[in-house]
Amino acid sequence: MLVEEKPIGVVSVTKGLIEDLYILPDMQNMGLGTKLLLYAVGQCTDTPTLWILENNINAERLYRRIGFKETGRKNAITNKLDEIEFALT
Repeated sequence: MLVEEKPIGVVSVTKGLIEDLYILPDMQNMGLGTKLLLYAVGQCTDTPTLWILENNINAERLYRRIGFKETGRKNAITNKLDEIEFALT
């Protein structure tokens, strides 16, 4: 994602899997993450899904606001930290 020709964010989409959605910290909370996520959803050819760390509350809030819901699938990252799958249904 470019703002005034400066790179401020990135996202990857493979079929329905949205990965690597990042906005530079000083550009967050301006609605740009929402715009980038909606762009990514539009690029999906399957049901949009993504994974987040269970402690990433800000990302979870964004995804839930757009309509993503937990699927119940989890991956253990460490003994104390899981990655949780969300899907747009």
